[in-house]
Amino acid sequence: MYTPKHLEWDNALSTGDDTLDNQHKYLVDTLNKLGDAINNGHGSENIARILGILRFYSGWHFGKEEDCMETYHCRAAGMNKKAHAVFIEKFDKFHMEFTSSGGSNELALKIHEEIADWIVNHILIVDGELYPCIHHRPKPTHS
Repeated sequence: MYTPKHLEWDNALSTGDDTLDNQHKYLVDTLNKLGDAINNGHGSENIARILGILRFYSGWHFGKEEDCMETYHCRAAGMNKKAHAVFIEKFDKFHMEFTSSGGSNELALKIHEEIADWIVNHILIVDGELYPCIHHRPKPTHS
């Protein structure tokens, strides 16, 4: 059975843009709060509230990130925008399922696992393409 793990920020996740990196840190922190709420049995209302925050903030952040990628003519801009659209669609479906399930803990665990994997992989692989566009040098590795 999946157990939400606490995610830590690492230089390998850096996009090279401090504003975006701070937004990513907020997403990671909020995802950690979701994991804590699930692990500590804080109830479906609290979990639903955190999911709402994640949905709102990720949608807002994606717009900022897409603008930044276009500004720096990042080759991953189109792929990034498509990935964001897929994420929002999947997240909305999860959120609706969670609400209609009455706050199933099993579903909360599934949502956390999917979001955690997506966020970390997306930042590492897609958002990481921004770093060389900004700094004209390779991205730093793990700290």
